[in-house]
Amino acid sequence: MSTSRTATNSYLIIFSFLVGAFLFFHPVHPIAAYLTDPRRVFLADNYWTFADSIFRPQTVPWAESVLMPLIAKLLGATSDLLAFQFLSVFLTLAITPIFCLMLQRHVVSNVAVTLGTIVFAVSFRYLYDHILGSPDPLTIIFILMAAASRNRALAIYVFLAGLSHFSLTLVALIAMYPLLAMTSVASEPFFKQAKPIVAGLVLSKMFLIGWYWMFDYQLFSRWDFIMDKGLEHFWKLFADNPLAFLYTPGRLFGLVSVLISAYLLFKRRYVVVLAYCFALAVTYAVLFITLDGLRIFSVVIVGAYFCFLVQWLNCLFPAKTGVARVAQHSPNETV
Repeated sequence: MSTSRTATNSYLIIFSFLVGAFLFFHPVHPIAAYLTDPRRVFLADNYWTFADSIFRPQTVPWAESVLMPLIAKLLGATSDLLAFQFLSVFLTLAITPIFCLMLQRHVVSNVAVTLGTIVFAVSFRYLYDHILGSPDPLTIIFILMAAASRNRALAIYVFLAGLSHFSLTLVALIAMYPLLAMTSVASEPFFKQAKPIVAGLVLSKMFLIGWYWMFDYQLFSRWDFIMDKGLEHFWKLFADNPLAFLYTPGRLFGLVSVLISAYLLFKRRYVVVLAYCFALAVTYAVLFITLDGLRIFSVVIVGAYFCFLVQWLNCLFPAKTGVARVAQHSPNETV
C-alpha cells in the first residue's frame, strides 16, 4: 500500500473517531446523564459487581458475558464503578473507528468509506444511547470485525465475540450470514464461511463451559428466563406500545434502511434487500423475547447492517475492476 493511501486511511480513522466522539459527547446526550441515570447505573452496577468477583461462584444471568469483565479485572478497572464505566466509554468510542477500518477492506473509494462511516454513525443509535458498563461495545466490535473477515480470522473474531456474549453472538451471526456470504469472493460457495463461524462458536462455548465448571457458575439461562416469563408476558409488553417496539433502533435507522433498500431495489439487487429483511426479522424476533430493547437490537443487527452498507456503497461507488476490495484477495487469505 502506498504511503499516500496509508496516510489517507489514517485520516479516515481519525475522522471516524471524531464523528463518534461528537455523537457520544453531544450536549443533547450528556455523558453525565448516562453516569447518573438510576436504571443505567443499576445495570452497570450489576456488571461491575460481577467483574469484581469474576473468579468466584456466580448465579446471576449476566455472568455469561465473561470477556469484558475479565479484561476490566485484569486492568484494575473494577476498583470503582466510575473506572469500570470509563472502560466502557473507551470501548464505545472505538466502535466507529473500527467500523471505518473494517469498511476500508470492502470498498475501494475513500469517498465511499467517508459516506458509509457518517451514515453508520448517525443512524446507529447505540453510539449515543447506551448503558456504560455493559459488555455490548466489545461484542459489537468483534461482530463488526467478524463481518469484515474471512476464514481463520473470522473464526478468531467469532470466538472472541462468543466469549463477550455467546447467545447474542449466535443470533447475530444467523442474522448476518446471508449478507456476509454475499460480500465474499463471487466464486466462493455460499456456505464456505459457515465452517469458521461454527468453529469459532464451538470453541467459545467449550471455553465458557470450562470456565463455568472451574469457577462453579450456576447460571439462569436465557431460555429459562423466557420460559419463566412466558410468551404472554412479552406479548403484553409489545401490545402496550407496538410503535415503541418498532422504533427501538430509532427512526433515523429505519429511514436509512428504507432509503438504501429502495435504491438497491432500483438497482435490481433484490437478494440483498431480501437478506437484509431476513436479518431484521431475526433481530425483531429476538427483541420480542427480551427486556433490554436497544442493547439487544444493536448487538444482533450490527454485523448485518455493516454488510448491508457494504453492498450499498459498492453499488453506489463500483470499483473499476467490478469487484469489492475484499474480492481482490485470494479465497485462501484471512482478510
